[in-house]
Parts: sequence; C-alpha cells; structure tokens
Amino acid sequence: MADWRSLLTQTTANVEERFDQLKERLTQRLGLGEPLMIQAYHGFGSAQTATIKGRVLENEGIRKATDNDSVWQNLLNAYRQIESDEIPGATVQGVFHGVTATAVSDEEGYFDLRFTLPHPLTATSPWQPVELSLLEAPRKMEEPVTATGQILVVRETAVFGVISDIDDTVLQSKATSYLQAARLLFLKNARTRLPFPGAATFYQALQKGIGEQFNPIFYVSSSPWNVFTLLTEFFEYQNLPQGPLFLKDYGITPDQLFTSGHRKHKLDQINTILDTFPNLPFILIGDSGQKDPEIYAEIAKQNPNRIKAIYIRDVTPDKRDQEVLDIAESLQPLGIDMILAADSATAAEHAAHHNFIDAGQLLAIATEMVSDQEQTDNILDAE
Repeated sequence: MADWRSLLTQTTANVEERFDQLKERLTQRLGLGEPLMIQAYHGFGSAQTATIKGRVLENEGIRKATDNDSVWQNLLNAYRQIESDEIPGATVQGVFHGVTATAVSDEEGYFDLRFTLPHPLTATSPWQPVELSLLEAPRKMEEPVTATGQILVVRETAVFGVISDIDDTVLQSKATSYLQAARLLFLKNARTRLPFPGAATFYQALQKGIGEQFNPIFYVSSSPWNVFTLLTEFFEYQNLPQGPLFLKDYGITPDQLFTSGHRKHKLDQINTILDTFPNLPFILIGDSGQKDPEIYAEIAKQNPNRIKAIYIRDVTPDKRDQEVLDIAESLQPLGIDMILAADSATAAEHAAHHNFIDAGQLLAIATEMVSDQEQTDNILDAE
C-alpha cells in the first residue's frame, strides 16, 4: 500500500510539474505572462540570526481592499490570490544588515533565506528591513524585480512570546462550517472581515507586557499562504500587532500528495518557534473549534517549563466545552492554566492577575469589546 501511494504521489507531482512547465513555455512564447514579483512574508530572528520566507509569483495586480469594494470585486481579488501563478527555479538574493544570502525558489515558488550576522544587532526597532531582488528567473525580466521584507528581531527585553491561532481566534472565520468559511473568504475583504471583540487591544497589551517589553507575537494557522496579504491588511486595519505568520503550503510535491493535517502542521510550526527561541516562554492562544486545546496541551506536556498559560476562545456548543475543561484539568498538575474564555475580557483578567499585561489595560479592552460588538451587530443587520 505504501509503495502504491508513493507511486501515485510521485506521478501526480510529475504531471503537475510537466503541466506547469508546458504552461510556462506557452506563456513565454505567446508573451502572455504578467510581470514577476517577490512576495516577502514576515521574517523572524534574534540579534545574530534571522530567516525570511517568500514566494516568486506573477504579479496579478491585486490592489488593497477598500470599504466600498463590491462582492464581485472581493470575489475577483480572492480568486487572484488563490489562483496564484508561481515561478519555480528563480534565484532570489536578500541583503540584511550587510549580509547577503541567496536561494532558489522551489516548484511552488517558495524560497527561504537565512542570515548569520557577524555582530549582534544594536537597532532599537524590533522590525528590521531586508532588501530582496530577483537575480535570475526562467522568464525574461523587462525590469529589475525587487521587494523589501521585514524581519522581527526578538530582543532580550522580551519576557514571553505569544503564539496565536488566527481563524476564529482573532478573525471571525466560521472555520467549523466550510460553507460559511468559504463565503467569508470569497465575498468579504480585509476591511469588511470582522475581528473578535477586544482582540486588538488585548494583543497590544500582551505585546507591551508590563512596561515596554515588546513581547513578540507569532501567528500559526492552517490557512494557505495565498491569504497572506488579506491577513496582514486585516491586522493593519484592525490595529492587531503584526507578527510572523506560519501558514500552510497546499501544493503537491513528489513526497506528498495531500498536505499534512492541521495537527501536524501546527505542532511542527510551534516547535520551530520554540526551538528558535529556547530561552523564551510562551502564551498560547486559540479557539475551541479546531483541536487547538488538544494541540496546545500536547505542546505544554512536552514543554512544561515553556508554557505560561493557554487561552481558548469558546466558539463551540456546550458539549465541546466539557471536553476542553477536561483537557484543562489534565494540565493542572503541571501548573499550567488553560482558560476557556467566552470573550477577550475573561482572558485579559487572567493575564492581568498573572502580570502578563498591565491591569490598567482592562478598561481599554472592555471598551473596545463594546465598540467591536456594535460594529459586528451593525454589519450583520445590514446583511
């Protein structure tokens, strides 16, 4: 059975690769291709090492969302994001604080650049620019292709980090209903999607900590990399702290026909973060809808001295609540609280009690919750 699956996976990947190659040759021959672009995802690192991921794509001309975009404009933009035309075999160069690194994009257009600095960074801003350029590509470039990425440098002043889910944790996604989730993805945009009430101010408080700590926030989700722009625009518009995103590649490879499951993806990405910052403890935030409690409990039991608390947003019926509470009870011998939170205020009160956030932020979080809920009600009434 294993040999049969391996053969099917290899054959499917080869067919896709041949199709992509044929499509690229026809595109070049007929002069139909769009200009190329480098899409830089948010990188992360410490004072002396850093990494950034990105993708080489055709530039589909996707513009920033507005409040007045029609359903058809949202649908077109969503289609352009999902139906991306990747460019494999392109050589990308990055320059970060004088250090140069190069990488070649894979069959899905992705590349990873890693930098090792000769001296620790002394810059005060946590976000540092990296200049990217396309050195070579399988398609003729009419003009230079460049981009500027951002790398989050975790400073020694950080007391803890935050690892957060996105869908149904900060962004209302209805992820437990495929039909509703698809409707939101295709018919809404970054400015009309709704946050969970109070999430932005709560996350800002966690990032700030007690004083001016700048605790880093990392977002881990099983959403595809194609929605990176939508998510970063959403964070910007809703005043949610930006942070490195760990999304999912849904492409076919010679080793894998179907993508890894939700659990494996999240475990792998969270462990990558923990391994990158071995001296930093973390707070985990998720929701009750897609196995976050089980995944986070597994992480906590493997790393009991690294997890300060777990906050689970309650988005499911009462039957699921008891399952989450049972998981929470299993963590009590480790001294780790898993809080099933009905709203942002519940999680914030626990965080303030344990000095993760300034208690003075509780009023601001409660105020934002009221404002966000009014916004949500108005939009739902209009629909």
